[in-house]
Amino acid sequence: MVVPMPEEADRELSDLEDQVRLDGVRLAARTLEHHLTNHLTLTVGYAELIAEDPELPERLREMARQVLESAQAAVESVRRVRQVDKVTLVDQGIPGGPLIELSPRREW
Repeated sequence: MVVPMPEEADRELSDLEDQVRLDGVRLAARTLEHHLTNHLTLTVGYAELIAEDPELPERLREMARQVLESAQAAVESVRRVRQVDKVTLVDQGIPGGPLIELSPRREW
């Protein structure tokens, strides 16, 4: 015999599952941000030194500025995941399956 759950209980269960999923995403984001920031600290430090060294060729300094911008963008992308308030999966047709849409509570 199957006892149907009231709609309200079904909704509460769905909301709880969404919250658990969101908590998991935020935990993964915090962990990744910590590790990524630690790894990129050296990259950012050296890129800043190279970008500001007037004795180096301008082409090399420009490349260092691009490395610096890319490293900072990588950390910012992970920070954005921490601000997600709803987990929405988006299929972008890439191998491995869907991605999480970064839909934060506020504008970036």
